[in-house]
Amino acid sequence: MTRASLALAVIGAAASACGRIGYQALDDADGGAGLSLTYPTSDVAAVVGVTAIDLAPLVNRTADGFTIAPALPAGVALDFTSGVIAGVPTAVADDVDYTITATAGAETATFQLRLTALPGSAVDVTADHPDDNGGADAICFATPAGGCTLRAAVQTANRRTTRQLVLLAEGDYALGSALEPIANDVVIAGQTPQTTQVRASSPQPGYGMLRLATQHRLTLRRATFRDFGMTDGAVVYVTAGHLEVDQGHFDGNASAGSGGVFFVAGGARATIRASLFTDNESFGGCCSGWGGVIDGEESGTTITVERSTASGNRSAWGGFAHITTGTTLRLVNSTLYGNHSTIAGVLATPGGQYDVVNSTIAGNTNAAQNSAGLYLHSDPGHYQLANTLVAFNTDSSGAQHNCRRNDTAPTLTSRGGNLIGDGGGNCSQFLIGPGDRRSIDPGLAPGAPADHGGPTPTLLLTDDAAALGAGLPGECPSVDQRGYPRPDGPCDSGAIEMP
Repeated sequence: MTRASLALAVIGAAASACGRIGYQALDDADGGAGLSLTYPTSDVAAVVGVTAIDLAPLVNRTADGFTIAPALPAGVALDFTSGVIAGVPTAVADDVDYTITATAGAETATFQLRLTALPGSAVDVTADHPDDNGGADAICFATPAGGCTLRAAVQTANRRTTRQLVLLAEGDYALGSALEPIANDVVIAGQTPQTTQVRASSPQPGYGMLRLATQHRLTLRRATFRDFGMTDGAVVYVTAGHLEVDQGHFDGNASAGSGGVFFVAGGARATIRASLFTDNESFGGCCSGWGGVIDGEESGTTITVERSTASGNRSAWGGFAHITTGTTLRLVNSTLYGNHSTIAGVLATPGGQYDVVNSTIAGNTNAAQNSAGLYLHSDPGHYQLANTLVAFNTDSSGAQHNCRRNDTAPTLTSRGGNLIGDGGGNCSQFLIGPGDRRSIDPGLAPGAPADHGGPTPTLLLTDDAAALGAGLPGECPSVDQRGYPRPDGPCDSGAIEMP
């Protein structure tokens, strides 16, 4: 289910005052659930003065009219009769959320639309050439390519003084070297991860895609990024500012040091939402790699991962993530499945702090007789867990090995609602929060993560799963990984809320 369907889920939730939520009605083509409203996309990016917007609604019955709040930017208008949103924006709308309401008699339906209208460049050729004048003027153009390239657009954006949009058309953008380091607030947005791909010209070539080492904001959206290879942070190396990722797919990237996709340090921030990480790895450095996807280091560094899935990623220390003293990583409504470590778990910490909420950590493996799930190496390493499933993570013997403390110094705090597939090993003394259960089969449906709605693959629960209703209500996010609403009362433990 995409964001376009999330509005339907919210309507369904509003109609259910209590008890478990039925989602089948959301998919009823005959409108049995009442008036429904969707658009082809719920996330639109447009270059001011350049990009034409044309969105027609889909309603399941004739609507009397449509309204929108707040007002759209100049140049773009809602037809109050047809519901069509069209025009070329002539004013900035910086990540503005709009609510569109359709009315049919006494019924209403709403839809949430995010619009990002910024000055910038519309990239119209996939060739890799620099800007003719290095971005000195606001016109993105590379003569050998006959148009605006990704490289030229980044150069042009870097030399402006306001936040810029680099809008990629559908296509395959092969980069022969790293792009220029980010020196301004820049959004790089594709059309969808399936249709817009940015990659290295050859697999793991010894360069990454981007660096952010200034106090700016870099945003990556709706594209696939693959095959990059760098010593630290194979795709993006961040030592200052704020990295934002939304609906990205990162595949086949490899670090010869740490961070198979991202290296985040120096007190920088990273916020990652609705993204998919597959077959990335970190394999080098002194200790054979840190963080198959993420390596976070140093004081004040903060990383948030929401509604995302990681599968098939590899590293010695942390098949998904490795964080050191001073770094915090918050994992919410996310699925870690089928990742591999050779030393220390899918989440490893020699001193960092993890906060894991309503996530599913299952089916990960370890090449030694060590934890394939949570691994706390040394003080002040610490985990906080709430409403999370940690199960079927196996070591080299094939036995479940879901948590290990390397020594007695690092600790774990349970806020409750956690289901652990084995006894918890030497973490067991901490897994005693309200509603915690150990040596329990949480009831995951067979198979790997798959498309069950939402922007990323997920694992469902069986009809009689122990995880159903096992989550503590005070910890439940408002929606699950797919964007389906969670109830006001006890929610399901793990990343998915079942009907």
